[in-house]
This record gives sequence, structure tokens and C-alpha cells, in this order.
Amino acid sequence: MRSNRKHTIDELERYILLYLEEGVSFKELSKEHGLSLTDSAFGQKVLRYQEHGLSGIQTTARNNQYSKEIKETIVREYFNAGTPIKQLA
Repeated sequence: MRSNRKHTIDELERYILLYLEEGVSFKELSKEHGLSLTDSAFGQKVLRYQEHGLSGIQTTARNNQYSKEIKETIVREYFNAGTPIKQLA
């Protein structure tokens, strides 16, 4: 699943390998293969891939989604108990 990323990890790896192993230019990757990253963003991914392999291009940040009940509990604790926000985080 892609969420808000432009490409899946498999797609990124395919673009990077085309670039590194087959000499396909960034411009060609963008126009003919569907790469939708900026030149600098792609360059950073290539460098991370070269240094760390597949794990270098995997993102770990996720947008956490909390239930309404958890949010209400946190707000109540903040207002009623005066718990600092940094402690609640």
C-alpha cells in the first residue's frame, strides 16, 4: 500500500537499478518510466540505496491514527489532571 508516497519500495528499487546498472538517465526515468520525484529527491534515494541497500529507501515514519476514545481520554487527562503535553505524547 502506498499511502501518501509517490512510489512503492519495489518501484523505487526498479528505478534505482535502471539508473545505476543500465545507465538510464533521470530525465528518461521521469518521462518514459513514470518516476515522479525531483532530481534531488531521487539522488538522495540512490545514495541511501547504495549505502544501505533496500532498507535505506524504506521509510519508517507513519502517521498514527488514534481512536476518538483515546483522544478524549488524553484531553480529559490534560485538563483535569494537568498532565503536561510532553508526558501525554
